[in-house]
Amino acid sequence: MITQSQLKLWIPEATEIFKRYMPPTTLPPIYIGAPRNILKLRAELVVKTQSHQVNHPDPYDSVMEMIHGDAGDAILIQQKLVYTGRGAEDHFYHCLWHELGHYFAIKYECDDLDEHGSSALHRYNDPGLQGDLLSTDRYKQEGYWFWSEYIAESIANYVEEQHCRIDNADCYHPEQLTWEPKQWGFIPDRLQDFLEMTLTYYPSTIDEAALAMYFASLLMSDAIKRYVVAADEGKLKVYDNEAIGKGKLGATKLMEPGSIEPTCISDMPDCYQDTMWDMKALLERQLKKKEFWKIDETFLEEIGGCISLLMMDKMLMMRLDEE
Repeated sequence: MITQSQLKLWIPEATEIFKRYMPPTTLPPIYIGAPRNILKLRAELVVKTQSHQVNHPDPYDSVMEMIHGDAGDAILIQQKLVYTGRGAEDHFYHCLWHELGHYFAIKYECDDLDEHGSSALHRYNDPGLQGDLLSTDRYKQEGYWFWSEYIAESIANYVEEQHCRIDNADCYHPEQLTWEPKQWGFIPDRLQDFLEMTLTYYPSTIDEAALAMYFASLLMSDAIKRYVVAADEGKLKVYDNEAIGKGKLGATKLMEPGSIEPTCISDMPDCYQDTMWDMKALLERQLKKKEFWKIDETFLEEIGGCISLLMMDKMLMMRLDEE
């Protein structure tokens, strides 16, 4: 388990990098919960911030959680779940940037629209309000659930890319990539995993969080963006089985143009594909804005409408399978 002393060194380093690449904002206090007191500490923070996040998941398996309330905000780190393997520090930074992304996005929501004000996160997740919202404001609700995870991960990816490109410029040489299979083979697997989780994690609906991670990875991860471009430009290499059969171990060749659709959307059932392409276009349009983290009510309705279509298509497929 990573020690609290080590975490207390990593936290200010990660927050300084975040502040370097995002517009100025006061960041929330960050707490470290040891195994013996994590739930007690969380309960205290919920009361202190006057948060609506009263009920914690069971089991409580979040490495970090941004607790948002009427009286303030806090980030809680669960010490025992912090990754300890190779690249632990980088993994920790990214996770913390994700939670800071949640906080940042909420603080920069449109103040002139009550739906997207500082209380929006708990308003859209408050079980006591779901009855009306599900019937009269479903698109915006679904859009917000998706957006809250998408923008947090997108901000984390953005900060990570800037940190690599600028702070670690001496080590950052993506132009030297030769696109051998071992350099890109994991990427479509990762995208497909997110898409499979989107459609199968819940039996009768879709997983908005997995869908958000898919699009945030596809559109904002430096490595994945480069992979998509390399695929479109015919630069990806695959193993040359014929040459390998003749004893040239590890031999590769350029992939046939058009033999891979890098987003993996075309691997989904046909009924989902048009909606997925529409979502991709909506998010790409949003990312072209300088302050890409700021959204309006129209955008939420558009993206939420796409998610509702995915849900309806899944229900229709389930009914067809039952017949």
